Amino acid sequence: MKQAAVQRIRSTLALGGPLSVNWPPAVSDRLRLRAAPGLPEQVHLSVTDRCFLPCKHCDIFRNKTQDLPTGTWLSVIDELADWLGAGSMNFVGGEPLLRKDLEQLMSHAVRRGFSVTFNSNGWLIDDRRAASIADAGVEIAYLALDGSRAETVDGTRGREGTFARTIAAMERFEALPNPRVVVACILHAGNAHEIPELLQMLTDRGHQLVVQPLYQPFGENAHQPGWHYQSDMWPRNQEDLRAIDKALDLLADVRESDGPVCNAVEQIAAIRTYFRAPTVYNGLTCKAGHSDIAFDPTGAIRLCYFLEPIGNVVDETPISRIWDRHLAQRRRWEVSRCTRQCNLLNCNFDRQDL
Repeated sequence: MKQAAVQRIRSTLALGGPLSVNWPPAVSDRLRLRAAPGLPEQVHLSVTDRCFLPCKHCDIFRNKTQDLPTGTWLSVIDELADWLGAGSMNFVGGEPLLRKDLEQLMSHAVRRGFSVTFNSNGWLIDDRRAASIADAGVEIAYLALDGSRAETVDGTRGREGTFARTIAAMERFEALPNPRVVVACILHAGNAHEIPELLQMLTDRGHQLVVQPLYQPFGENAHQPGWHYQSDMWPRNQEDLRAIDKALDLLADVRESDGPVCNAVEQIAAIRTYFRAPTVYNGLTCKAGHSDIAFDPTGAIRLCYFLEPIGNVVDETPISRIWDRHLAQRRRWEVSRCTRQCNLLNCNFDRQDL
C-alpha cells in the first residue's frame, strides 16, 4: 500500500503537477513532503527592506534591496484575493511607510476583502499619513515600542527621539476611528523591568501589548547559531533572568484575566525557558507555511524566512499552484522537522490571539 502511494506521488512529480493530497505520514516522511492543511489564512507582504533606524536587534537597514513597483504588488493582491477570498494581510518592512504608495496598497487590499494590518516604528506617522491610513480602512497598527522610557527605546532603536515619535503616532491614531493600536515589544534584558510600566500606560490608553523574545538580528536569512553570545541585550546573569521572569509572570496573569496582552499563555511560558536555553528545542510546532504565506521585498514567496523561497511573483506560475507544488511540500516537511526556537516569534507561533 505504501509502495503504491509512493509511486503515485512520483508519477505526479514527474508530470510537474501539484501535490495537494494529504498522504499517510509514513509516506510523506519517506519522501520528505508535507501537504498544506488548507489555504493560507494570513498573508505577510514585506514591501520594502528600507529603514532609517539602526536597531541593535535588527540589521534590515543594511540591506540594499530595490523596491518592487506599485503595479506588481497590486497584481499580487488581486491574485491572492481571487485565490483566497477573505483573509488577513499584514504589511511589513523595513519601515513600510517609506513607500509613499503604502496606503494605496493597503486600501486596495481592504477593497479586495482582506483585513489589513501593518507594522511601523511610528516615525513617519504625521497627521496626514495617520488620516490616510485610517481612510484606507486599516484594522490594526502594530507600533514598535520596546520599553516605557525614552532612554531605553532610543538606545536600542539607535536614534534619539524614537520613543517620542512612537507616542505621537499612538496619539494621532487615538483621535481617529481606526486603526486599533497594538504595541509590539521586543523583550530583552534591558527592558524587562519596564514591562509593568509599559503595560499600565497601554491599559490607561486602551491599547494592547504583544511581546516576542529577542531573536537573532533580522535582515540576514541565514541561521546564526550562537548569535546571543554577541548580543549585549541578552540576559547575562540571574538578576537579568529574574527581571524577565517577573515581566513574564505579569504578562501571563494579565492574559489569563483577559487583559490587554495578546500573547498566548503557552507562548509566555515557552519564552521563559527560551531565555535560559536558547538552543534547546521547545517541542512546540511552527505555523510557518501551513496557515500563512510570505512575500519578501524581491517578490520571493517564502514559507519560512530562514529557508529558501518556493517561487517568485515575477514568475508566470500562479501562486495557488506554487502553494501546492512539491517544493512547497518539501519546505513544510523541513519546518515540521525544525528544532529552532523561532517558532516563538509572533509570525510563527501556533496559538495566539492577535
